[in-house]
Amino acid sequence: MSACPQKFIGRVKAPPVPLQRFSWFHLFVIALAALLMATGAAIGAGPPLCDVGAGEDVGCARGFETRERDGYGSFRWTDGHAGMVLAAAGYGGPHIIEVVMAAPRPPDAPRPSTLFSTSAASIIVPLSDAPRRYRLMHPPGFPAGDAMRITIQSDTWKPPGDRRSLGVLVYRARAKPLGAPVLPSVQHTFALLAIGLAAALVAPPGVRPAVHTAIALAAIGVWGALWVWLPARTAPFLPLYALLLGSAALLFIRAERRAPQRQRRTWREPAWLAAIGGVALDALFVAGIARGWWVVPVIAAQAALVVWGMGSAAGRSWSLTDLLRIALAVRLLALLARLLSGEIGSDPDVELFYNYGRATLELGLPVVEYPSGALIPWAVLALPASRECFALALPLLNTAADLFIVWAIWQVGVQRRAAEESDSAAAPACFYALSPLLLPFWHGKYDALPTAFLALGLAAFAQRRMGWSGVALGIGGALKWTPWLAAPVLALGLMRSRRTFAPASLLAFAAGGAVAVAAMSLPFALMNWERFLAPYTLQGGRAITGESLWFPAFLLSTPEYWSRLPAPWGSVETGRVFLGMAIAVQGMALAGLILNALRLSLPVWRLIALAALAPATFLLLNRVFSPQYMVTITAAALIASAAVGVPSSVVRRIILLLTLAQAANLLVWPNTVSWWPLASTVMFVTSLSALAWLFASAVRLPSHFHHRGEGADL
Repeated sequence: MSACPQKFIGRVKAPPVPLQRFSWFHLFVIALAALLMATGAAIGAGPPLCDVGAGEDVGCARGFETRERDGYGSFRWTDGHAGMVLAAAGYGGPHIIEVVMAAPRPPDAPRPSTLFSTSAASIIVPLSDAPRRYRLMHPPGFPAGDAMRITIQSDTWKPPGDRRSLGVLVYRARAKPLGAPVLPSVQHTFALLAIGLAAALVAPPGVRPAVHTAIALAAIGVWGALWVWLPARTAPFLPLYALLLGSAALLFIRAERRAPQRQRRTWREPAWLAAIGGVALDALFVAGIARGWWVVPVIAAQAALVVWGMGSAAGRSWSLTDLLRIALAVRLLALLARLLSGEIGSDPDVELFYNYGRATLELGLPVVEYPSGALIPWAVLALPASRECFALALPLLNTAADLFIVWAIWQVGVQRRAAEESDSAAAPACFYALSPLLLPFWHGKYDALPTAFLALGLAAFAQRRMGWSGVALGIGGALKWTPWLAAPVLALGLMRSRRTFAPASLLAFAAGGAVAVAAMSLPFALMNWERFLAPYTLQGGRAITGESLWFPAFLLSTPEYWSRLPAPWGSVETGRVFLGMAIAVQGMALAGLILNALRLSLPVWRLIALAALAPATFLLLNRVFSPQYMVTITAAALIASAAVGVPSSVVRRIILLLTLAQAANLLVWPNTVSWWPLASTVMFVTSLSALAWLFASAVRLPSHFHHRGEGADL
């Protein structure tokens, strides 16, 4: 054996990532623990309750109007047809379903006819103006113990000055067992089992099966304790989290199987500690613990964790699986924090987007301030006609978009270095993956979706897939038109290219973009031309806002205006001269950046950097600024840094500037401090400094770049 040739040793296959880490005994122990924990949690949590109108009703209410409150408690109106889901009631006997409802009407209006029904029984009940309890017996049977579905149908009326069609008021619903349930919900028992197995599968390798079993038992115990402690905020979402965690675990294991041996299970402790710590600090804001003057130190601590995590992980090899795992963990933990705190749908824009989506389904093309393409994802998410499902689906959509952004940043860096995964290539993607300072815009805005298409378009251009690059940028611009600003830079670069295939590439790029824009916008334009143009005319007539770069500049000449502006998002009356100057500066800066693409033999990577900087520059210099623009600005700056190929030390400085900008941005919104103009100034100074640094790196053409292979033309 000692004389075995070396070549045969090299052919020995690396052992696959072990899916069979447990013996049958360990699997039996985990399954038994899930059953016992589900049984104890179902008893300890008590009968399921749906407190309609509270923040936690996202898990149980379906199809209601907005949340309101009166002297009796929180409530919501039905719109003629609404429902509730009481999860994990358990098996063992019949239940009494109790619903508190009311149907106030004007004196001359007839009493509504209300149908109160479940999957097993229904009854027509006469409702009074005052809240009263109404009961209905639900017999035992499958799937009643997993989820009891209650529907309420009634006549509607329209109050004066209100566009809504209102049915009845619903305050709360509860399922009370006539006998103690002896068996827990089957679905939730399997959910606990899946969560335990997922936790064990993603645990570090190289340990005994007993350790993996202990990790699985700990995960089951934690979720069981949450079920007992916060039943209305945990039980409805257990199957969802089991699906997400289980799918993520299997995908990561599959990715590790296909990865080289040197890249398997490269856990980065500083980055993971920074990611988890940042999300934990974000939970303080979500739960309402960090308020007042505590806002500043908590945000500073988040920024410090990001800088420490990125600095400690510098100089190490990263894989795409590492980055996607961190990005997914940060967002799933943030989603868990918002679900447990009952604040998943707290952002007012969530309600606005849902209303736009429903208006699109019902009217075709409503008058909105967003491009018509944005109505498509909102209408799809609003198809269930449930504000609660919409509030839950929006952060999941943004999570998928963020994963694509991380992939695109990483892909640009890897393509730039001929598939060599170095720290300077992966560090920008890692920063976007773990930074918690963008989470307030992840759960309630939708900027991640157009930003993802911007990033995908630039990544496709880096891979020389010109047609797909045009398609991605066309879709991104139809969703929120700033990604279109990257297209002129790339098109001018293709026109300037001296390669023979440049005309064909330019044709493919233009055709892809035109087809995408036509598919996303043409149906709306044909439907109603005036409404189609309304977003552009509305935005074109807006004045400077306090959140923009130009308000701190305006304060230099009119410092007393600070006290006259009630909120950062208010409009500032600066006069036409100052407004014209702001527009002129923005136009000249953008034109200068785009025209740099006409420089002779500009390398493709620098062209991509300029294309990424174009929308970021426009947003920073725009007279109407919103804090959620930091999502696009950050992603664009990171793509530019990955494309330019600056040294690792410069990447760390760029990341430091972006971290300061993100932290200062949160002090303008949503954690508005009294000295927000100073925070806004810091945000703009650091952001513009990062973009200026990247722009200088992109246009700097050393005389020896042809000898380094950096002058590869298109």
